[in-house]
Amino acid sequence: MIIDTHTHVVSSDKAKHPLHPGARGWSTEVSNNVEDLIMEMDQAGVACATLVQPNGTYGLDNSYQCDSAKQYTPRTVAVGILDPAAHDAADKLSYWVNEHGMSGVRLQSPAEPDDARCDPLWQRAERLGVPISIGGGGQPEKVDRMRNIGARHPNVIFAPDHFAGWSGAEDKAAMTFALERLAMLPNAYLRISSTSLGPYADLTAPEKDLFRTVIEAFTPQRLMWGSNFPSSRAGGYIGQVKLGQTALPWLSDADRSWMMGKTAHKLWPMLQAPVNG
Repeated sequence: MIIDTHTHVVSSDKAKHPLHPGARGWSTEVSNNVEDLIMEMDQAGVACATLVQPNGTYGLDNSYQCDSAKQYTPRTVAVGILDPAAHDAADKLSYWVNEHGMSGVRLQSPAEPDDARCDPLWQRAERLGVPISIGGGGQPEKVDRMRNIGARHPNVIFAPDHFAGWSGAEDKAAMTFALERLAMLPNAYLRISSTSLGPYADLTAPEKDLFRTVIEAFTPQRLMWGSNFPSSRAGGYIGQVKLGQTALPWLSDADRSWMMGKTAHKLWPMLQAPVNG
């Protein structure tokens, strides 16, 4: 069962679901109604998906992701965005989980990942049984800070987005070492999307070795694929799925099945494929 852990839905009905005043980037030009995403998933053979709040599109209003996930439950779950350093972050997490059925949270904040103000949200995530995704990265120091807070909350499963920004990092060796250290935490997982799988083919041989080192440190059992569609949309949705299935030819079929769905199903066991397959 293929599970896409990084899709975005953006409504074409801007009157019912207006963009945040500060919205920027692709979502100001491209819509992806949940109905359209489901159609694309059917054509690509993708069973389930997590609907991730796009960064900046709706601000901290996770309504469209949550409403869309409910519409297609148990095939979809919602992962909303919160600022973990906000004074009411823990209560906001409870609100979105208990009142709107949110099943994961993506942390976006100007604060550092291990800022002490973030701890109440992590504590609440443990109580609620909600996995955490962490945006940002791209620097070894940022990964180390993710490790710090992950170590303080060993019962919370968490995963950096987009391979923790490894592909855009200037010092990939240092990033690799930082991610190896992060992988020592059993509650640390890693999400890999087209932002890393697309550039993989153009890496140098030593860089490809470092890339593989990161995956081997986490093991495919703690690696989750996501399309990043429609932010990443070269070749359409099916092109993103094929990229996930073919970009790393050295993965065994068994390892690829973990990356493409089995790992995600550990985090969201409520996800179920449509009855018609």
